[in-house]
Amino acid sequence: MDGRAWRILLGRYGQRITLLRGEEEAPVRAFFQPVGEKAPGQEPTPLGVTPRGCYLYLGPAEETLEDVEELIWEGRSFCILRHRGFPVGDGMVYRWAICQELDERAGVRA
Repeated sequence: MDGRAWRILLGRYGQRITLLRGEEEAPVRAFFQPVGEKAPGQEPTPLGVTPRGCYLYLGPAEETLEDVEELIWEGRSFCILRHRGFPVGDGMVYRWAICQELDERAGVRA
């Protein structure tokens, strides 16, 4: 899949996400869904073992996840636990991240 096809899919089927970097807000379209649990407390995935309550972000290659302090989806706040780009040939096709919801009351992970 090339970057153009990925952008079309995100534009048509992606969800509205806001990436926060300090005072800067970057609206993007991305796939964002919970990672299902298979073992108590963790989930083995192709991206490694993820803690319970995590979400998978698949977003545009053009929007780096470096320096993102918070991700907003459906009015809920998430932190990024780890992220990487998915390169093909000389270019980046998409970026993925494992995110965990923040507890708004305490400012810590849920």
